[in-house]
Amino acid sequence: MTDKEIEEHRKNLNELTAKCSDSNPEERIRGEFKKLAWKVGASTRVLYPDHKGGDADTSEIIRNIHQALQTASMANMCGKATQGYEIATKAINSASIQFWILAIIAFLSAVAAFVTALQV
Repeated sequence: MTDKEIEEHRKNLNELTAKCSDSNPEERIRGEFKKLAWKVGASTRVLYPDHKGGDADTSEIIRNIHQALQTASMANMCGKATQGYEIATKAINSASIQFWILAIIAFLSAVAAFVTALQV
């Protein structure tokens, strides 16, 4: 999921939560929460071992959606950190190569100056 998609789903979650608290019947809005949960990869089932299996309450679905969006955000941040690390590593390697090229040029210039000084 991209950052834009995550923000869109968060906005949708906030809107649905507001609808739920505006004295709408919970069952009517529950289907919309389930659709959002399926979109973001959140569970709509009870996940706790001390509960009976079955459909989760609306509050648990909201919690699962929120956790799925947090996980997606963390995955995106890790991906961006990895890209930054790769760019930094390439920059260090490039700087190292440039250093060695300049060192060789300086050495060859010194040799050329030495040879020129010997011929005079």
